[in-house]
Amino acid sequence: MSAFWEQVDGHLERGERVFVACVGEHTRGSPGTAGAKLLVSEGGDLFGTVGGGMMEHRLVEQARAALREGGAPPEKRTLVHSDTAGGERSGMVCEGSQTNVFCVLAGDRDRANVRAIAAAVRADRPAWMVIDAAGLRLTQREPDFSRPPFALTEEEGSWRYEEDLLNRRRLAVIGGGHCAVALAEVMARLGYRARIFDTRTEVVTHDRAAALGTVSQVADYAAAGPLIAYPELTAVVVMTADYRTDVRALLGATQPPFPFVGLMGGKRKISRIFSQLRDEGIAQPALERIHAPVGLDIGSETPEEIAVSVAAQILRERNRR
Repeated sequence: MSAFWEQVDGHLERGERVFVACVGEHTRGSPGTAGAKLLVSEGGDLFGTVGGGMMEHRLVEQARAALREGGAPPEKRTLVHSDTAGGERSGMVCEGSQTNVFCVLAGDRDRANVRAIAAAVRADRPAWMVIDAAGLRLTQREPDFSRPPFALTEEEGSWRYEEDLLNRRRLAVIGGGHCAVALAEVMARLGYRARIFDTRTEVVTHDRAAALGTVSQVADYAAAGPLIAYPELTAVVVMTADYRTDVRALLGATQPPFPFVGLMGGKRKISRIFSQLRDEGIAQPALERIHAPVGLDIGSETPEEIAVSVAAQILRERNRR
Protein backbone atom coordinates (compact mmCIF):
# COMPACT_ATOMS: atom_id res chain seq x y z
CA MET A 1 0.00 0.00 0.00
CA SER A 2 2.93 2.38 0.56
CA ALA A 3 3.74 2.07 -3.16
CA PHE A 4 0.55 3.94 -4.01
CA TRP A 5 1.35 6.90 -1.77
CA GLU A 6 4.97 6.91 -2.89
CA GLN A 7 3.71 7.22 -6.46
CA VAL A 8 1.51 10.14 -5.41
CA ASP A 9 4.44 11.78 -3.62
CA GLY A 10 6.68 11.40 -6.65
CA HIS A 11 4.23 13.27 -8.87
CA LEU A 12 3.73 16.01 -6.28
CA GLU A 13 7.50 16.38 -5.97
CA ARG A 14 7.67 16.98 -9.74
CA GLY A 15 5.14 19.77 -9.38
CA GLU A 16 2.17 17.86 -10.79
CA ARG A 17 -1.28 17.83 -9.29
CA VAL A 18 -2.72 14.37 -8.68
CA PHE A 19 -6.31 13.12 -8.74
CA VAL A 20 -6.78 10.38 -6.12
CA ALA A 21 -9.85 8.14 -5.93
CA CYS A 22 -10.61 5.62 -3.15
CA VAL A 23 -13.44 3.12 -2.91
CA GLY A 24 -15.09 4.12 0.37
CA GLU A 25 -17.58 1.25 0.53
CA HIS A 26 -19.01 -1.46 -1.71
CA THR A 27 -21.66 -4.15 -1.79
CA ARG A 28 -21.19 -7.77 -2.84
CA GLY A 29 -20.53 -8.23 -6.53
CA SER A 30 -18.91 -4.84 -7.01
CA PRO A 31 -15.66 -4.90 -9.04
CA GLY A 32 -14.23 -2.18 -6.78
CA THR A 33 -13.79 -3.04 -3.11
CA ALA A 34 -13.33 -0.76 -0.10
CA GLY A 35 -9.81 0.59 0.11
CA ALA A 36 -8.99 0.19 -3.61
CA LYS A 37 -7.28 3.26 -5.07
CA LEU A 38 -6.52 4.96 -8.36
CA LEU A 39 -4.33 7.96 -9.14
CA VAL A 40 -4.32 10.07 -12.26
CA SER A 41 -1.44 12.50 -12.56
CA GLU A 42 -1.43 15.83 -14.32
CA GLY A 43 1.14 14.34 -16.70
CA GLY A 44 -1.26 11.55 -17.67
CA ASP A 45 0.10 8.64 -15.62
CA LEU A 46 -2.26 6.10 -14.05
CA PHE A 47 -1.59 3.86 -11.05
CA GLY A 48 -3.93 1.45 -9.26
CA THR A 49 -7.57 0.68 -9.95
CA VAL A 50 -11.02 1.16 -8.43
CA GLY A 51 -12.63 -1.63 -10.43
CA GLY A 52 -11.87 -1.08 -14.09
CA GLY A 53 -14.26 -1.15 -17.02
CA MET A 54 -16.46 1.68 -18.23
CA MET A 55 -16.76 3.10 -14.71
CA GLU A 56 -13.02 3.60 -14.39
CA HIS A 57 -12.75 4.98 -17.93
CA ARG A 58 -15.31 7.65 -17.07
CA LEU A 59 -13.58 8.40 -13.77
CA VAL A 60 -10.23 8.87 -15.53
CA GLU A 61 -11.85 11.28 -17.98
CA GLN A 62 -13.38 13.18 -15.05
CA ALA A 63 -9.95 13.26 -13.37
CA ARG A 64 -8.25 14.64 -16.45
CA ALA A 65 -10.89 17.34 -16.80
CA ALA A 66 -10.50 18.34 -13.14
CA LEU A 67 -6.70 18.50 -13.50
CA ARG A 68 -6.96 20.63 -16.65
CA GLU A 69 -9.21 23.04 -14.79
CA GLY A 70 -6.74 23.36 -11.91
CA GLY A 71 -8.51 21.16 -9.38
CA ALA A 72 -11.89 20.34 -7.88
CA PRO A 73 -13.30 20.05 -4.36
CA PRO A 74 -13.35 16.60 -2.70
CA GLU A 75 -16.40 14.61 -3.71
CA LYS A 76 -18.07 11.25 -3.24
CA ARG A 77 -20.25 9.41 -5.72
CA THR A 78 -22.25 6.19 -5.38
CA LEU A 79 -22.56 4.12 -8.56
CA VAL A 80 -24.70 1.05 -9.21
CA HIS A 81 -23.37 -1.67 -11.50
CA SER A 82 -26.69 -2.41 -13.19
CA ASP A 83 -28.73 -1.20 -16.13
CA THR A 84 -32.03 -1.77 -14.32
CA ALA A 85 -31.50 -0.68 -10.70
CA GLY A 86 -32.18 2.84 -9.49
CA GLY A 87 -29.43 5.33 -8.75
CA GLU A 88 -26.51 6.62 -10.80
CA ARG A 89 -25.31 3.89 -13.14
CA SER A 90 -21.65 3.06 -13.58
CA GLY A 91 -21.99 1.74 -17.12
CA MET A 92 -21.27 -1.80 -15.89
CA VAL A 93 -23.70 -4.66 -15.23
CA CYS A 94 -21.66 -6.89 -12.91
CA GLU A 95 -23.92 -6.41 -9.83
CA GLY A 96 -23.50 -4.48 -6.61
CA SER A 97 -22.60 -0.87 -6.04
CA GLN A 98 -19.68 1.17 -4.78
CA THR A 99 -19.06 4.65 -3.47
CA ASN A 100 -15.94 6.37 -4.75
CA VAL A 101 -14.33 9.24 -2.87
CA PHE A 102 -11.97 11.50 -4.78
CA CYS A 103 -9.94 14.66 -4.44
CA VAL A 104 -7.21 16.61 -6.25
CA LEU A 105 -3.90 16.95 -4.41
CA ALA A 106 -1.35 19.70 -4.90
CA GLY A 107 2.25 19.68 -3.69
CA ASP A 108 2.27 22.93 -1.74
CA ARG A 109 -0.85 21.97 0.18
CA ASP A 110 -0.85 18.17 0.44
CA ARG A 111 2.66 16.77 0.06
CA ALA A 112 3.46 16.76 3.78
CA ASN A 113 0.35 14.70 4.50
CA VAL A 114 1.06 12.33 1.61
CA ARG A 115 4.63 11.74 2.82
CA ALA A 116 3.40 11.15 6.38
CA ILE A 117 0.84 8.63 5.12
CA ALA A 118 3.47 6.76 3.08
CA ALA A 119 5.82 6.71 6.07
CA ALA A 120 3.13 5.34 8.38
CA VAL A 121 2.36 2.52 5.96
CA ARG A 122 6.04 1.63 5.49
CA ALA A 123 6.62 1.61 9.24
CA ASP A 124 3.52 -0.49 9.91
CA ARG A 125 2.43 2.19 12.36
CA PRO A 126 -1.16 2.73 13.55
CA ALA A 127 -2.62 5.82 11.92
CA TRP A 128 -5.70 6.81 9.94
CA MET A 129 -6.00 8.52 6.59
CA VAL A 130 -9.02 10.83 6.30
CA ILE A 131 -10.67 12.42 3.26
CA ASP A 132 -13.62 14.75 3.68
CA ALA A 133 -14.81 18.07 2.28
CA ALA A 134 -11.72 19.73 3.80
CA GLY A 135 -9.35 17.46 1.88
CA LEU A 136 -6.77 14.80 2.80
CA ARG A 137 -5.02 14.45 6.14
CA LEU A 138 -3.43 11.98 8.55
CA THR A 139 -4.68 11.41 12.09
CA GLN A 140 -2.92 9.50 14.87
CA ARG A 141 -5.04 7.07 16.84
CA GLU A 142 -4.55 3.94 18.92
CA PRO A 143 -5.40 0.67 17.15
CA ASP A 144 -9.10 -0.19 17.43
CA PHE A 145 -9.85 -3.44 15.64
CA SER A 146 -13.51 -3.29 16.62
CA ARG A 147 -13.81 -0.62 13.92
CA PRO A 148 -13.75 -1.59 10.24
CA PRO A 149 -10.54 -0.70 8.41
CA PHE A 150 -12.48 1.39 5.88
CA ALA A 151 -15.43 3.56 6.89
CA LEU A 152 -17.52 6.09 4.99
CA THR A 153 -19.89 8.04 7.22
CA GLU A 154 -22.47 10.70 6.47
CA GLU A 155 -24.12 13.06 8.93
CA GLU A 156 -26.20 16.20 8.40
CA GLY A 157 -25.04 16.72 4.84
CA SER A 158 -21.34 16.09 5.52
CA TRP A 159 -19.31 12.98 4.75
CA ARG A 160 -16.02 11.51 5.90
CA TYR A 161 -13.89 8.61 4.63
CA GLU A 162 -11.46 7.00 7.08
CA GLU A 163 -8.91 4.29 6.36
CA ASP A 164 -6.75 2.40 8.83
CA LEU A 165 -3.18 2.52 7.52
CA LEU A 166 -2.10 -0.43 9.65
CA ASN A 167 -2.31 -3.47 7.39
CA ARG A 168 -4.80 -5.89 8.94
CA ARG A 169 -3.92 -8.65 6.48
CA ARG A 170 -0.99 -10.32 8.18
CA LEU A 171 0.88 -13.61 7.90
CA ALA A 172 3.61 -15.23 9.99
CA VAL A 173 5.39 -18.25 8.51
CA ILE A 174 7.48 -20.25 10.96
CA GLY A 175 10.26 -21.92 9.01
CA GLY A 176 12.13 -20.37 6.10
CA GLY A 177 12.31 -23.02 3.40
CA HIS A 178 11.16 -22.97 -0.21
CA CYS A 179 7.46 -23.43 0.59
CA ALA A 180 7.58 -20.73 3.27
CA VAL A 181 9.13 -18.16 0.95
CA ALA A 182 6.77 -19.05 -1.89
CA LEU A 183 3.82 -18.57 0.48
CA ALA A 184 5.14 -15.22 1.72
CA GLU A 185 5.56 -14.04 -1.88
CA VAL A 186 2.03 -15.07 -2.86
CA MET A 187 0.49 -13.46 0.21
CA ALA A 188 2.46 -10.25 -0.32
CA ARG A 189 0.93 -9.99 -3.79
CA LEU A 190 -2.46 -10.41 -2.15
CA GLY A 191 -1.81 -7.41 0.06
CA TYR A 192 -0.60 -9.24 3.17
CA ARG A 193 2.23 -8.11 5.39
CA ALA A 194 4.24 -11.34 5.62
CA ARG A 195 6.99 -12.23 8.09
CA ILE A 196 9.16 -15.37 8.17
CA PHE A 197 10.80 -16.76 11.31
CA ASP A 198 13.78 -19.11 11.09
CA THR A 199 16.47 -20.35 13.43
CA ARG A 200 19.02 -20.70 10.65
CA THR A 201 21.29 -17.86 9.57
CA GLU A 202 22.35 -19.03 6.11
CA VAL A 203 19.70 -20.64 3.92
CA VAL A 204 19.48 -20.25 0.17
CA THR A 205 15.86 -19.12 0.39
CA HIS A 206 16.73 -16.21 2.66
CA ASP A 207 17.88 -14.11 -0.29
CA ARG A 208 14.39 -14.30 -1.77
CA ALA A 209 12.80 -13.68 1.61
CA ALA A 210 15.05 -10.73 2.30
CA ALA A 211 13.70 -9.06 -0.83
CA LEU A 212 10.35 -9.00 0.94
CA GLY A 213 11.91 -7.62 4.11
CA THR A 214 10.43 -10.45 6.11
CA VAL A 215 13.10 -12.62 7.76
CA SER A 216 13.46 -12.68 11.55
CA GLN A 217 15.92 -15.00 13.25
CA VAL A 218 14.96 -16.75 16.49
CA ALA A 219 17.03 -19.05 18.66
CA ASP A 220 14.07 -21.37 19.23
CA TYR A 221 10.98 -21.72 17.05
CA ALA A 222 8.84 -21.64 20.20
CA ALA A 223 9.90 -18.01 20.62
CA ALA A 224 8.37 -16.96 17.31
CA GLY A 225 4.74 -16.86 18.43
CA PRO A 226 5.23 -14.30 21.23
CA LEU A 227 7.17 -12.05 18.82
CA ILE A 228 4.31 -11.74 16.34
CA ALA A 229 2.86 -8.23 16.32
CA TYR A 230 -0.93 -7.93 16.33
CA PRO A 231 -1.57 -11.68 16.81
CA GLU A 232 -5.33 -11.16 16.64
CA LEU A 233 -4.89 -10.19 12.97
CA THR A 234 -2.21 -12.71 11.99
CA ALA A 235 -2.53 -16.06 10.25
CA VAL A 236 0.27 -18.43 11.30
CA VAL A 237 1.58 -21.26 9.14
CA VAL A 238 4.17 -23.73 10.47
CA MET A 239 6.45 -25.34 7.89
CA THR A 240 9.88 -25.93 9.43
CA ALA A 241 12.40 -28.48 8.16
CA ASP A 242 11.71 -31.15 10.83
CA TYR A 243 8.73 -32.46 12.80
CA ARG A 244 10.54 -31.78 16.09
CA THR A 245 10.94 -28.09 15.23
CA ASP A 246 7.31 -28.02 14.06
CA VAL A 247 6.40 -29.06 17.60
CA ARG A 248 8.50 -26.24 19.03
CA ALA A 249 6.85 -23.74 16.67
CA LEU A 250 3.34 -24.86 17.58
CA LEU A 251 4.09 -24.64 21.30
CA GLY A 252 4.37 -20.89 20.78
CA ALA A 253 1.43 -20.54 18.42
CA THR A 254 -1.43 -22.82 19.47
CA GLN A 255 -3.18 -20.42 21.79
CA PRO A 256 -5.58 -17.64 20.75
CA PRO A 257 -5.79 -14.93 19.60
CA PHE A 258 -4.31 -16.14 16.29
CA PRO A 259 -7.30 -16.42 13.93
CA PHE A 260 -5.66 -19.14 11.82
CA VAL A 261 -2.95 -21.70 12.57
CA GLY A 262 -1.86 -24.12 9.85
CA LEU A 263 0.64 -26.98 9.79
CA MET A 264 2.20 -28.45 6.64
CA GLY A 265 2.81 -32.20 6.47
CA GLY A 266 1.46 -35.65 5.75
CA LYS A 267 -0.91 -37.59 8.00
CA ARG A 268 1.77 -39.68 9.77
CA LYS A 269 3.89 -36.63 10.48
CA ILE A 270 0.91 -34.65 11.76
CA SER A 271 -0.17 -37.54 13.98
CA ARG A 272 3.30 -37.69 15.55
CA ILE A 273 3.37 -33.92 16.06
CA PHE A 274 -0.05 -33.90 17.72
CA SER A 275 0.99 -36.75 20.00
CA GLN A 276 4.03 -34.81 21.17
CA LEU A 277 1.95 -31.66 21.66
CA ARG A 278 -0.42 -33.61 23.92
CA ASP A 279 2.61 -34.83 25.89
CA GLU A 280 3.62 -31.15 26.24
CA GLY A 281 0.22 -30.35 27.77
CA ILE A 282 -1.56 -28.84 24.75
CA ALA A 283 -5.30 -29.50 25.20
CA GLN A 284 -7.46 -31.08 22.51
CA PRO A 285 -9.47 -27.90 21.74
CA ALA A 286 -6.22 -26.13 20.82
CA LEU A 287 -5.21 -29.00 18.56
CA GLU A 288 -8.59 -28.93 16.83
CA ARG A 289 -7.98 -25.29 15.85
CA ILE A 290 -4.91 -26.27 13.80
CA HIS A 291 -5.53 -26.67 10.07
CA ALA A 292 -3.52 -29.78 9.32
CA PRO A 293 -2.52 -30.52 6.69
CA VAL A 294 -2.75 -26.86 5.77
CA GLY A 295 -3.94 -25.92 2.29
CA LEU A 296 -6.88 -26.81 0.08
CA ASP A 297 -6.59 -30.17 -1.64
CA ILE A 298 -5.71 -29.22 -5.21
CA GLY A 299 -3.08 -31.92 -5.71
CA SER A 300 -0.27 -29.42 -5.19
CA GLU A 301 3.33 -30.63 -5.28
CA THR A 302 5.72 -27.76 -6.00
CA PRO A 303 6.40 -24.99 -3.46
CA GLU A 304 4.51 -22.52 -5.65
CA GLU A 305 1.47 -24.81 -5.93
CA ILE A 306 1.53 -25.45 -2.18
CA ALA A 307 1.66 -21.69 -1.61
CA VAL A 308 -1.45 -21.19 -3.75
CA SER A 309 -3.35 -23.92 -1.88
CA VAL A 310 -2.43 -22.47 1.54
CA ALA A 311 -3.20 -18.92 0.45
CA ALA A 312 -6.61 -20.02 -0.81
CA GLN A 313 -7.45 -21.64 2.54
CA ILE A 314 -6.35 -18.58 4.51
CA LEU A 315 -8.49 -16.35 2.30
CA ARG A 316 -11.48 -18.69 2.61
CA GLU A 317 -11.29 -18.77 6.39
CA ARG A 318 -10.81 -15.00 6.60
CA ASN A 319 -13.82 -14.36 4.40
CA ARG A 320 -15.94 -16.76 6.46
CA ARG A 321 -15.10 -14.72 9.55
